[in-house]
Amino acid sequence: MRRLIFPVSLIILAACLANEPIAQQPIPNGWQRIDAEGYFSFYLPPAMQLRSTERCEECAWGSTYADDRIRLYAEYTSWNEEYAEQYLTKQPEYQKQVAEIGGKKAKVQSWRTEDSPEGFAYAAEVRFYGANGKLVARLSASCKAQSDVDTAKQIFRTAGSFKS
Repeated sequence: MRRLIFPVSLIILAACLANEPIAQQPIPNGWQRIDAEGYFSFYLPPAMQLRSTERCEECAWGSTYADDRIRLYAEYTSWNEEYAEQYLTKQPEYQKQVAEIGGKKAKVQSWRTEDSPEGFAYAAEVRFYGANGKLVARLSASCKAQSDVDTAKQIFRTAGSFKS
């Protein structure tokens, strides 16, 4: 019986913490607001600039922003292609958090990649879900260092003003 109580209490604790709202932090000075054509908005550090407006066929909006440390791809889409959970859990330094950001359920994940093209050794992404559980937006970042992953997650926490 004692063996059962510990795992069950962990499951209950995880369920209680699973959708904790992430406290909206003040936007750092100098960060620029990105308006995704009215679909949603987010903020970027001043060094990150628009590199491309190319987007997937299924996306209503998509753009790529980058500086010398982070490449960020942002999209407004319901097409939910993602890595398998069993793949991600095997990745070095894998982290996952389910929370509420900008009024939406959000799944934030990050990991260190085994193959790092051009020195981008880390990946981070956030997926935002509507009330119906369907994906509405995604931000994904390729990062050079763990500290850049922290910056990417700070960017993720600025997302809001989602189209209803």
